Amino acid sequence: MKREAAKHPADPFVALSAILTGFDSVELWGTGLVETYADVVTSTVGQDISDKLWAATTQIIARDGADESQLETAVRHEILASPMFGPIARNIIQLWYVSTWNELPKSWRNLYGNNPNDTTRIISAEAYAQGLVWDVIGAHPPAAKQPGFDSWSHPPTGKSR
Repeated sequence: MKREAAKHPADPFVALSAILTGFDSVELWGTGLVETYADVVTSTVGQDISDKLWAATTQIIARDGADESQLETAVRHEILASPMFGPIARNIIQLWYVSTWNELPKSWRNLYGNNPNDTTRIISAEAYAQGLVWDVIGAHPPAAKQPGFDSWSHPPTGKSR
């Protein structure tokens, strides 16, 4: 599947997030958290580093986007294995699944700088409710989304990933 050029400022973030999470861009946009999470990343690591990450993502997609396997391999080798991008990418995965940003490793902060926003935190109550983990395990977030009347008496029917 050939990916199109970015049309929204968050498109490189969404494209990378889709590769990292296994959810497609429509599902990610459907959470209502794309811009929130993109802002979390940028405000935490800085505009310069986030721009470099989005540029690297765009370059990988332009080069390898037609082949999903090549695309995933390139992201694994060029982003996840990168000393600069890897910790950020792992935090992006955690943002989507459990709505948590974990403070970047001290070694990363020593190389690329400290930021007062770089603290371990849950992003918001809404982010918690929209976490991808709930879809994966076929459950609802306790105290956040009601499963519906009598739902306890039926077996879970979650998506198979």
